[in-house]
Amino acid sequence: MPIRIQLVRSIRLFTAVATGAALLLVFAASPATASEVKIFTGMKICRTPFVTIPAGLPGGYCLFTEANIPFLEGAKAHYTDPHTVAGVLNSPVTIVATDERGSTITGHCTYYYPTAANPGHGLCVYSGGTGRFEGFNARWVIGSGTPTGVSVIGPYWFDRDHDGKHNSDD
Repeated sequence: MPIRIQLVRSIRLFTAVATGAALLLVFAASPATASEVKIFTGMKICRTPFVTIPAGLPGGYCLFTEANIPFLEGAKAHYTDPHTVAGVLNSPVTIVATDERGSTITGHCTYYYPTAANPGHGLCVYSGGTGRFEGFNARWVIGSGTPTGVSVIGPYWFDRDHDGKHNSDD
C-alpha cells in the first residue's frame, strides 16, 4: 500500500508541475503581452515560528524568504479574509513590499492543503498594486510545503500606458 500512495503522490506532483508549466507557456505565448512577461521565482513561508500568525487564520500572513523581484524579498503577503473549507484555503491577499514607498500588490490566493494522496499546491492571481507595483498582474503557482516553505513561480507583467511606460514610472 505505501508504494501505491507514493505513486499517487508522484503522479499528482507531476500533474501540478505540468499544469504550472502549461500555464507559463500560455502566458508567455500571449501576443498582447509576449514582450512584457517575466517569470517570478521565490519562496514563502506561512507557518510559526517564522510568522506570528499563519496564513489560514484572521490576520495571518506569509513571509517571502526569497524573490527575484528585489522589493518582494522580506515582504509579507497578508491573507485579508481567509476561509478554509474541506482543506482548501481561499482569501484575498495584499502583499506589502519592502521598498521605501510601502508598495502593495493585491489579488486572491487558493491553496489546497496536503492530504495523504495530494501534496499541497495552489494558485495566486494578482491584478493590481500601488507604488512600484501599479499596474501589476501575475499568475503564480504555489508548490507543496518543504521545511523552508513553499515555492512560488509564474508569469508577471505590468499594464502599460499609451506611451509604453510602466504606470509606476514617475
